[in-house]
Amino acid sequence: MVDYASLAPTLEPLLPDKSARILVVGCGDAPFSPDLYYLGGYVNTLNIDYSDVVIAKQQKAWPELEYRLMNCLDMKRIDDNSFDVVIDKSLIDTTLCYEEGHKTIMKLYSELHRVLRPGGRLITISLHPEEEVLPFATSNPNCTFIASSCSLASNRQIDAFHSFCVFDKIHGLEAAEARRLASTHPIEFVNSTDRVDPIFGFGSEDKMMHAFSRALDDVFVEP
Repeated sequence: MVDYASLAPTLEPLLPDKSARILVVGCGDAPFSPDLYYLGGYVNTLNIDYSDVVIAKQQKAWPELEYRLMNCLDMKRIDDNSFDVVIDKSLIDTTLCYEEGHKTIMKLYSELHRVLRPGGRLITISLHPEEEVLPFATSNPNCTFIASSCSLASNRQIDAFHSFCVFDKIHGLEAAEARRLASTHPIEFVNSTDRVDPIFGFGSEDKMMHAFSRALDDVFVEP
């Protein structure tokens, strides 16, 4: 999997606020979380994993970082709208391998959407192709994302690529702010090898632009 140094030119322009509250889900014992903290300077970060062995190991190795034992499919100890950013680095790949992978991913994205504040940003880095990752922007009727993606070349394997997907949460925004956020898509990614047009999370592609242009106020404002 691609390392932080290779991701930084693409990732950091998308996260300009170093004080942003960031959640890293399925952190494992990879160096990504420490690198995000020490190399990236993102010090307001919570790292979670469901393995008590991993969390104990990381807490001992990196006492300055915040690690917590938690299943990302059921983050009941985290309030709604708590984070500015959520980062999933290959958790989606593991979850797609489950027997009911698609159903589990729907539950995962519902939880990630819930803990993100309105206007918050979910970043997913995956070994799966973009066309397999992006549809999860529309996987749950309770999730309203706009998404852009690109493919990044691997720094470890020739002719290997990673999908880099950005899901911005529009749910809960006032109409004017939703329009402003939508206008930032498609994102011009640094180091991308391609770009996919933005996807709006309305449940079916033929209704996306109609819903956005005709019912923006109803769709994006919290009841």
